[in-house]
Amino acid sequence: MAQETWQPPFSNLQLVERVDSWPYFTKDPDAYRRHMQDYHYFLIDGYEKPFGYVHNRFISAITWPEYWKIDPDKRLLTLTTGSDFESRRRLVNDTLREAHKSSVSVVSRWANEEFPVYTSTGEHVLNLDGCGVDLFGIVNYSVHLTGWVMTADGIKIWVPRRALTKMSFPGMLDNTVGGSLAAGENPIDGIVRPEYTRSNIKACGTNSFHLTVDDMLQPACQLQVQYLYEMELRQDIVPRVGDGEVGELNLLSLNELRDAMKNGEVKLTCNMTYLAFLIRHGYITAENEPELVQISSRLHRHHDLFIA
Repeated sequence: MAQETWQPPFSNLQLVERVDSWPYFTKDPDAYRRHMQDYHYFLIDGYEKPFGYVHNRFISAITWPEYWKIDPDKRLLTLTTGSDFESRRRLVNDTLREAHKSSVSVVSRWANEEFPVYTSTGEHVLNLDGCGVDLFGIVNYSVHLTGWVMTADGIKIWVPRRALTKMSFPGMLDNTVGGSLAAGENPIDGIVRPEYTRSNIKACGTNSFHLTVDDMLQPACQLQVQYLYEMELRQDIVPRVGDGEVGELNLLSLNELRDAMKNGEVKLTCNMTYLAFLIRHGYITAENEPELVQISSRLHRHHDLFIA
């Protein structure tokens, strides 16, 4: 069934497919190539593989300086100048800054925080402002903590509701703690602050997936990796809300959380974090979920960027 025809309540597999929506080349190469007609490959001169996929709407909306080469036939967007980290960083961010100053709608928000761009082998080639992460379609790394409490009625999870003033997914349910990792920040640094947290936090691996939309649900490319953590909290500990991004924080039972997920009340990518938690703790199993194998594999998508 096509995504656009889905209506709540969503199955667990549909929750995954709404997020990991980028087609798989191995499943249908022709369909994949048709999908890629809407994208340009983000290349840097001197490197063979693309670093991201740029939707055509960004190509047409931005005035690209002379140090960019656009090949509309092969759909290549190539940074042709910049032989070292700092020059590449400056040129890419200058491009984004000029687009932002010219009131281009696709670069309406300047993040003032930089994020890393890596090759497939782990070479750190440049940092770019956060407004360019989804624009250039690079792999973005984030960290997510699920905070839970063992009660007489079983596990309950601290689930925040996003403030109504948030640009993306206002009023929707979120992860207990979460956010993208800025350049130079280690995964645990994005969460760990107080001594209690350092003593009780538990690393739980990663999720990875590939979206066809940005956080405003507009056509784009999001290649995401989530570093997952969880922490059991004492019943007398209540997480503090103080950054203005959270409207309220509630302790939900697993049934309440799962109902919210099925009803589409949870921020899109946060469903992946909670599905991983439910699998990890044995609440979603092969006995109660016939699509467990596919769900599990699509929570761990391999990001291999290539030209099709």
